[in-house]
Amino acid sequence: METVLEESRKQYMQLIVKPYFIFIASFAVLAVSYLFRGFVLSGQEPYFYLRLSDMILSNGIPSYDFLSFGGRAFLYPLGAPIILVILNYAFSLSIEKMIIFSPLVFGFASMVILYFILRKLKFSANVMSAVCYFVLLSPSFLYISNYFSHMTIPFFMNLAAFYFILSKKTFLRFLSLLIYLALPFFGFMHVFFGIIALFFYFKRFERISNFIPYIFVPIATFALNFRFITHFGFGVVSYEVENLISHISSFYGLSIFMIILVVLGLAFVWKSGKYKYNLLYLFILINIIMLSLNQDYIIYVTLIFSFIAAYGLRCIYRMKWSSILIRNLVLIILISGIIFSGFSFINENSEAVPDGQFIDALNFLNGKTFPREVILTHEDYGVYVNTISKRKNFIDFNHAYAPRISDRLLFMEKMFQSKDLGLILDLFNEFNIKYILITPEMKSGLVWSRGDEGILYLLSNNPGSFRRIYNENGFEIWRVR
Repeated sequence: METVLEESRKQYMQLIVKPYFIFIASFAVLAVSYLFRGFVLSGQEPYFYLRLSDMILSNGIPSYDFLSFGGRAFLYPLGAPIILVILNYAFSLSIEKMIIFSPLVFGFASMVILYFILRKLKFSANVMSAVCYFVLLSPSFLYISNYFSHMTIPFFMNLAAFYFILSKKTFLRFLSLLIYLALPFFGFMHVFFGIIALFFYFKRFERISNFIPYIFVPIATFALNFRFITHFGFGVVSYEVENLISHISSFYGLSIFMIILVVLGLAFVWKSGKYKYNLLYLFILINIIMLSLNQDYIIYVTLIFSFIAAYGLRCIYRMKWSSILIRNLVLIILISGIIFSGFSFINENSEAVPDGQFIDALNFLNGKTFPREVILTHEDYGVYVNTISKRKNFIDFNHAYAPRISDRLLFMEKMFQSKDLGLILDLFNEFNIKYILITPEMKSGLVWSRGDEGILYLLSNNPGSFRRIYNENGFEIWRVR
């Protein structure tokens, strides 16, 4: 029986390592969310970039955002919205349609380029296919390939620029330099990964002198942004490290099965060369440090870990086992875990957000409120208040460079959980909060678990201070008198 299973495994492996199979599988996996969700606008970042692009399209690049956090300096990376605006001008493409469809295009193109990068680096067919599938099924890559985000375009650009470097053709290398010079418009971390990857590539495979033209990219970036950095900082947002490890659907999650393979891969590398691969260890360490400073960097760490995990898989295959059947079962469990992690993410993100009922509530806000009034809701919904209701929010997901972010997070917790009417009304008055938007999810564990918790109790028992003006399908809007 073991012989039959081994023959079946070999035949199956011959199929899945073929480039056409990798590309077909990639497109199918990336497209499946669209089939469930529909080709509609969905998610916080897509709605955020729709609003930014419309602002730039109508009035140019503003200096102030009057809606986010009740009003804040316009300190957003401009790369993505500017590209959308340029494409709109050049080809009359709908910005909304581009935001819906472009993640699938950039995601698939990234997988194709990744495959050819691996082939240029002369990895074996088994390792190439493993790396591609690990990246494809990672929650972070699935996210940027299903939702237009600040990572969607620059991740593709970094891969494309690196592939042009590997081509060793003068024109393509010049083109890669232009791409690296454009990356700062998407954020500092993209420049960091691109340049640090180049440095280690030239150090390991070519002459370090070839790296000299590219060293001017971070120097120019820092010089041009020196006054901005000294005044506003790097916009680093703190987060909990344990959020990086997830076996189901978190965007910032790393599958525990992937981590097991990474550990085995590092053990394999250490055993085969020990101090011979110090450069690799340093590269990994630097990127992990960067991840500790910016959780969005997880997409690049996932890319690196996918390489190491591929060797972890090979390590398991080459180990001496008492039974081929046991070895194959271990491989099946680990691979199935990674597949499950990816498809769990797809399943959790198979519905459009906000849905039609939520949009009705947001449109009601637009019709019944004044532009200067601030809407209090959970930070996950702040962007929808800005984009659909066209009203000011108290807080949203864009914490970087946000005004008084620590205070606002603390005050939001107090406003939601406190039963002190005087305290809540004082905070409402301080931030000009006139309306409260409550969703079914907020009442089902996102904020509260019972109907008499915190401000829910006050809303129901203080008709002189609050009046419910909307109550449809579990969505409530309360007016502060």
